[in-house]
Amino acid sequence: MPVDLQALAPADLIATSGPAATVERPEPSALAARFQQGIKHLVNGVTVVTSADDGTWYGIMTTSVCTLSADPPTLIACVRRRSQIGQRMGRARRFCVNLLSEQQRTVAEAFTGPPGADGSPGPRAGGFGHGQWVSGATGCPVLEDALASFECGVDLMYGYSGQVVIIGAVLQFRQSDDALAPLASAAGQFCHVMPVADPGRRNAPRR
Repeated sequence: MPVDLQALAPADLIATSGPAATVERPEPSALAARFQQGIKHLVNGVTVVTSADDGTWYGIMTTSVCTLSADPPTLIACVRRRSQIGQRMGRARRFCVNLLSEQQRTVAEAFTGPPGADGSPGPRAGGFGHGQWVSGATGCPVLEDALASFECGVDLMYGYSGQVVIIGAVLQFRQSDDALAPLASAAGQFCHVMPVADPGRRNAPRR
């Protein structure tokens, strides 16, 4: 019988994970401080996740997006539970992940502030004034010159701590023809992604 993840508490999910659930955990406050220092080394792509509800656009910058499955194409996106988009996702049931290029830092910054009372930019204000936005096939805002845009329908939502974890089936996809590098985030700041030289090639003898 399939398990309804939305009906399970976090403790229930941990208990089903096997032997790791029995490992003694450090104090939450001490672990959180160490975790925040360590996770800064993780490099993430920068995206703007958007949605539309009752004719109004909503968006938020997030680096918490990853692939769940290539066949069928499925993404996971995490947004703040208290953000405007997080509060409306259960009703909208659709969203678009817009991957930003290194030239779109101002777009990313526009969707991180200035914050409203709930910590997110206002609808159709601030963020959507930066870049060329159009209504996609699902009605969600799509950034025309994003590196790639994935319009999704919500398959599953799960609230965890202050986040909403969204699993979305990709319904529409568009990709830019421009050969630009993606905008990334690491160590608490935006950064460029550059290829690493192959040591084998560098040290190979010349013929």
